[in-house]
Amino acid sequence: MKTPPKVRVNTEATATAAITKATEAATISAGSLRVTLKKPNILSQYRIVEVVGGESAKNETYMNMILPLLWIIAIDDVPTPAPSTKRELEALITRLGDEGVPAVMKHVFQAPEAAQPSDEAVKN
Repeated sequence: MKTPPKVRVNTEATATAAITKATEAATISAGSLRVTLKKPNILSQYRIVEVVGGESAKNETYMNMILPLLWIIAIDDVPTPAPSTKRELEALITRLGDEGVPAVMKHVFQAPEAAQPSDEAVKN
């Protein structure tokens, strides 16, 4: 008689836990502002290209600076929708200022590690 296969469950890092963590909002301090961030859906990333338009949308450096701003869902607990015009985008950048923009970028560029389940977590 064959021995039954052993099943190991990794309760510390499951794919579901990693995905849940990726959908949670985080609040960071950005100078005098409290900025609440949450990973945007893929459609908002496509929409921002249309908002930015023209040569700016083709500029990789510019787009890398803009995309983290899509994570913002609130500033000082006031809901902040994604910019729908270039003027709204520039107003958001101005509101965040020299301290806010880097704080948002720092959080976002560190977030993909938590947002993507590891290969090991998916296997388990």
